[in-house]
Amino acid sequence: MSHDSIEVTSDDVDVVRFFHELEHEIKIINHEKISEIAGHVSRESFVNVAKTVARLRAKYIAKVIELQSTDDISGKDVSTLRGLRMMYEESLEGFSALHHALNRGYFSLSDQ
Repeated sequence: MSHDSIEVTSDDVDVVRFFHELEHEIKIINHEKISEIAGHVSRESFVNVAKTVARLRAKYIAKVIELQSTDDISGKDVSTLRGLRMMYEESLEGFSALHHALNRGYFSLSDQ
């Protein structure tokens, strides 16, 4: 039984090094831009974003439940439902982006 050895070239090392450096630069750039545009992100505001997502989710679900009890769903009902879904989904995407940015170290939570 023979084992093929994997040869690592200097080009491979250079590429890995480049991607590590790029990742570091991206972190710095994101930190600068988020701080510049969004300012400090407090723990309270982070939690409030999560509360907003929960509130919009609840409104959307409440409308879905409301509509299931009627036989006559109007275009206005569908439009309202679509709007609630879009608000919920957009807020969820926003929270996911905020969560991702925190996980990546693009900003630190402040106490204020």
